[in-house]
Amino acid sequence: MRGMSIITEVLFVAIVISLIFIVYAMASPIIYSMQVSSAFDNSKSFMLDLDNVIQQVASEGKGSRRSVHISMGAGTLSLNETTDTVRWLLESDTALISPRSVQQVGNLLVGSNLDVMAREGTYQGQGAYVLENQRLRVYLKKIGSATAPASYSTEDILLAVYNKNENKWMPLERLEISVDNDPDSMSGTGYTELVSDGYNLPRGQVLAHINTSYAFMQNYTMSFTLESGADFVIIGAY
Repeated sequence: MRGMSIITEVLFVAIVISLIFIVYAMASPIIYSMQVSSAFDNSKSFMLDLDNVIQQVASEGKGSRRSVHISMGAGTLSLNETTDTVRWLLESDTALISPRSVQQVGNLLVGSNLDVMAREGTYQGQGAYVLENQRLRVYLKKIGSATAPASYSTEDILLAVYNKNENKWMPLERLEISVDNDPDSMSGTGYTELVSDGYNLPRGQVLAHINTSYAFMQNYTMSFTLESGADFVIIGAY
C-alpha cells in the first residue's frame, strides 16, 4: 500500500506539471501580444509628448532648451538629421497595424512597413522621379507636365534600377509597354507625375499618362509602384 501511495503522488505531480506547461504554452502568445501592445501605446504617448516639447522649444527661439527623460521598454529610437525626424522602430509578429498603412496624429506618423522614400532627382543628367526602399532605388524619367505634355515612348520611362542588396545596377536594356501589342500604343504625348513625395511612406508611385494614335485605346495611364520591403516594382495600366 505504501508503494501504491508513492506512485499515485508521483503521477499526480506529473499531471499537475504537465497542465502548467500546457497553460503556459497557450497563454504565452497572449502575454506577448499584451506586452507588445503596451510598449506600442507607451511609445506613442512618449512620441506625442516629445513632439510637444519640440514645438515649445521651437516657439521660444534661439537658445531655448529642455531636458527630456527617455525610457524605452522595447524597440529602438533613432534620429535622422537628413529628414529631421525621430523614429521609434519595433519589430514584432503581432499585427498592431495593418501592413503598409499609416495614421497621422498631429506631427506623429504611426504605421507599419514605412521605409519608402519618393522624391525628384536626376539620373545621368536627366530629370527623374526616384522611388527608394531598403532594397531598391528606382529611377523613372520626368516627362512633360499636365499643362505641357511632351512626346515620348513607353520605353523611355524606366531609366534604371539599383539593387541595394546586391550592390549593383540591374542589367535592364529597355521596358516596352503596349496595348494589344500594337506599336501605335507605345508612343504619343503625355507626362509623368509623382503621386506623393516624402519619407517614411508605405509605398511610392509614379504615373505615366499618354495619348496615342492607337484607335481602340488612345488614352491610358501606366503606374509604377514600389512598396515597403519589396524587391520588385509593380507595373500596371488602366
